[in-house]
Amino acid sequence: MPRPQLAAGLALALLASLGLGLIAPAADADDAGVRVPELGDPSLAELVLVGTAEDGLSTPRDLAFNPDRPEELWTVNRADDSTVIYVDPGQPEQRIDKRIDVYAYHFMEEVSAISFGAGDTFATCQESRNTYNDQARANDFMGPTLWPADLDLYAKANQGGGLRTPALLDAIMRGQLCGLEADPDQADRCTLGSHIDMNHQSPNCMGIEHQADNAYWTVDGFNGHIVYYDFAADHGLGCDDHSDGIVRRYPEASVIRVPGVPSHLALDAATGWLYYADTGAGEVRRLDSASGRRARDLGRSNEPLAEYSAWSGVTVETFATGLQAPSGLALGDGRLFVSDFATGEILAFDLETGDELARLATGAEGIMGLALGPDARLWFVDGLADRLLRVDPHEVPPTPSPSPSPEPTLTPTATATPERFQGFLPWLQP
Repeated sequence: MPRPQLAAGLALALLASLGLGLIAPAADADDAGVRVPELGDPSLAELVLVGTAEDGLSTPRDLAFNPDRPEELWTVNRADDSTVIYVDPGQPEQRIDKRIDVYAYHFMEEVSAISFGAGDTFATCQESRNTYNDQARANDFMGPTLWPADLDLYAKANQGGGLRTPALLDAIMRGQLCGLEADPDQADRCTLGSHIDMNHQSPNCMGIEHQADNAYWTVDGFNGHIVYYDFAADHGLGCDDHSDGIVRRYPEASVIRVPGVPSHLALDAATGWLYYADTGAGEVRRLDSASGRRARDLGRSNEPLAEYSAWSGVTVETFATGLQAPSGLALGDGRLFVSDFATGEILAFDLETGDELARLATGAEGIMGLALGPDARLWFVDGLADRLLRVDPHEVPPTPSPSPSPEPTLTPTATATPERFQGFLPWLQP
């Protein structure tokens, strides 16, 4: 069933009841409508309610359109480690598909962000120190996870175990329930749900953005800086050999985590600038993804890796200031859109000058992830109200030209692959 539209007048009434009001755009309304067609005249824009808790939204914190099937809009839920997939969102024929992988309590525990990758895959980041849904003591064995986006596989393959009791969970961590060798004859012993890879160097991961192939940028909230992950060749459905992974830390690209508020990223393929929300500092910063050099190798931590290193000499700039708690980011036609969790606003910035072009007060209780859809409209999730909404400007925005896929800017240094990792999870601390 289609969702009702929240007209500007209703939004104004709601805001008035909350003691809030629409904030005037930085530029004249007519001028803003020309320069920022996604917002048009912010005083006339409509907010279309597309999804609610009735669909299964439960603290949704990010969203992304599947580039291989743009009619699919994926959202990720922190409260129950799930996804809600909207097919033909906002249309009369809209369909809803909610899924939870049987092992989501580790691989998607308290998920904060989603980004689609190559070959019908996606990756997620988790704001977790790995407690397995509070069944165990935190051990910080946590980081980004790679998944198949194929709907015949994701949360469908290897779902028979249902291993959710502490006793069985302990057995998994002790390596008693799965064979972990790369031997094809052991493939039937890869039973850990539908994930296809994971690395474990970033507890409280707050954001993720695809670079190329199986490589991603992340916001490491636990360590307070940007980290680059390359899963390399995925290990296949439900396996757990992560030893070909490449992890590079960028401590000069610092970030301050705000618990519960994701710090999303956006990569400009044309320039190589990686924009990220420094939520705690109230800024948007950007990192030249081609800059820097390998400064030193880091000691083994949690798992063997093909490379685990620190990089230095990177170019990092402050792009936008004066925000209170920036969270969601989206790029489109020379503009960066930013959601401010603290104010409920969406702001538009010029990528060349950094100037603010316009802002829209949405009245959201907890605006988080932003996405620019194939319809050239902005979509966002309100994580505190369990809602998915679309911004309809007073004029239909032009359909953007597709952006080229970014080329890898970091060529992995040839490194001997270590012994294959014979284990899945560390033992519980007593």
